[in-house]
Amino acid sequence: MPFENILNLKVRAFFFNSATDYLPYYKNFSIKIDKDATLLDVLHRIKTENPNFSFPNKNIILRVNNQVTTAETLITDIVDAMGRELQIDPANSYRSNNGLILNDDDFMESFELLAPYASEEDRAYYERLYSVHYASETSNYNRQYIGDAILLLADRMISNGSEHKEAILEAISDEFNGIGCCEYENNIFKGEDHSDTINRLKSMVKIKNTTSICEKISFKKKRHEVESIEGQNIALYIGDKNSNDLIVETKEKIESAGARFINFDMATKLAGQTLMETNFEMAHTKAGKMLLDALDSGADILVCAKDSDTNTFRDAIVHCERIVGRDIELKIISMKELDELCAVVA
Repeated sequence: MPFENILNLKVRAFFFNSATDYLPYYKNFSIKIDKDATLLDVLHRIKTENPNFSFPNKNIILRVNNQVTTAETLITDIVDAMGRELQIDPANSYRSNNGLILNDDDFMESFELLAPYASEEDRAYYERLYSVHYASETSNYNRQYIGDAILLLADRMISNGSEHKEAILEAISDEFNGIGCCEYENNIFKGEDHSDTINRLKSMVKIKNTTSICEKISFKKKRHEVESIEGQNIALYIGDKNSNDLIVETKEKIESAGARFINFDMATKLAGQTLMETNFEMAHTKAGKMLLDALDSGADILVCAKDSDTNTFRDAIVHCERIVGRDIELKIISMKELDELCAVVA
């Protein structure tokens, strides 16, 4: 292969065999591969270097840098979007039997919720949503969650005029594992965003509030006043994947004020905001995980791009500490407060 057609990749690959391993682990590989290659070629290259690496024989879905995709995806598309340092995981690591091979019984178990009202055409549509099911963000927090795919099927059946609308809505509305705990995010690489569909379906459902009386009790809120940001480590929470310009602008502002900008993985992920009024446990689990991610990445202060998020997480932080079982020593401020603090330094 000509030198200009070669890509040098650094790949961190997931290993786990339920028959022999207690916990998953990763191995690192340096791979040179043709630009015309697919992810399947990368998987075969890893398998050649380490025969213990496993993946299905067909219909392969996997996560690359936490985005679900198929093995037919061109490696150039991946590199253009994610760079040359790649982490390969199962589509759902909790359901891994052996490497990327899943126990996928739960996929059709979810279909059984609507099977009594579904046609063969409905079933065929659902089977095409295999990737959507395993890309469900909520499954990272609730392993019993019914999955985003069955929600899309429910919406389709209702939109097509099913006479069983009420039964369909009831079937997807399990108090703890149904649509009430769904905070949808599109985790499929170059995949269709289904936010509007999920929100439309939510508007049809009478979601039961799972908040207990004890959980409704307010605790004394932490103080979040910040006198100066000089020498501080500051992270930015956006909750939106399409905000690169804001990240760059805020990073420059923070560093110009003599502080250090901290990156953290969950900066662009939703963190329970849409669930605060209906699913206390899920909302505060997600918020707590986000706040701990910022803290453990080195942040002293968390700036929220949206004022509503500033207020939400300030109010939630004490409950988050109780649910995640850790102190979260993190100041939460708004973008306006950051601007004022930067102006003082200037």
